[in-house]
Amino acid sequence: MPEKLSEAAVLAVVGVAVVLLALTILMLAVMVLFRLASGDKKNKEKAAPNVLQRQGLSKGSIAAMAVAMALAMEERETASTIGDGKAPASRPVVSPWAAAGRERLMRSRTKTGHKWGRPSN
Repeated sequence: MPEKLSEAAVLAVVGVAVVLLALTILMLAVMVLFRLASGDKKNKEKAAPNVLQRQGLSKGSIAAMAVAMALAMEERETASTIGDGKAPASRPVVSPWAAAGRERLMRSRTKTGHKWGRPSN
């Protein structure tokens, strides 16, 4: 019996070590991929104005487009709010499952013998 117990303990320790090693490798791989992806995003953001200038647009026209977009976004934001500054309330979406359950409950209340607070006959 003690031999089996020691084998089980060794097997458990080896299993935990393998899982920990695999998770560490996975974490390092995700970190490397994240750094590679974020470097590409920074390069794309810096390159955007240069691409627009290569297409024949001047810095002034690019700035005018940016201002026009900002004004349009601001106008859309103010148009979607009510006088008190809060967004309009929307009706909650009720799933068909919940609607069927509610209907079944309401129909059960009208049957005889199902009065609330009184036992049925």
